Amino acid sequence: MKTFLIILVLFALLFIIFSLFRTSGNSQVIINNKTYTVDVAKTEPEKNKGLSGRKYLAPNSGMLFVFEKPGVYPFWMKDTLIPLDIIYINNNKVVEITTLQPQSSGNIPRYTPQNKADYVLELNANSGVKVGDNVNISIN
Repeated sequence: MKTFLIILVLFALLFIIFSLFRTSGNSQVIINNKTYTVDVAKTEPEKNKGLSGRKYLAPNSGMLFVFEKPGVYPFWMKDTLIPLDIIYINNNKVVEITTLQPQSSGNIPRYTPQNKADYVLELNANSGVKVGDNVNISIN
C-alpha cells in the first residue's frame, strides 16, 4: 500500500510539473480584460490546418493567425467541427467579426472580410468580442 501511495504522489507531481511547463510558454490575447490562451499559426501549413479536426475548444482559448503585413485574408471551415468567431484585428483593434458554422463536406465556402487585418483570432462562437475592442497580443 505504501508503494502505491508513493507512485501515486510521483505521478501527481509529474502531472503538475508538466502542466506548469505547458502553460508557461503559451501566447495570450487580452480583449476587454479577458485573457485568451492561444495556439499561434505562423507558417502556411499551420494556417491551413487551423482548428480543423478539433472536437472541442476550451473556454478562453483559441488560435491566433499571424500575418506579416495587413491584408484581406479569407478563412474557411473545412473539417472544422465547432462553431467559431473569426475575429479580424488590425493595429490592436478588432475591425471585423464573423461567426462561422462547422462544414466538413461538399463545397466549403470561404469568408472574405471587408477589412484588412494583421492578425486573425479564432474563438468559440458568441465570444462577446465586439468590433472596436482593443486587443493586447503577447506571443511567446
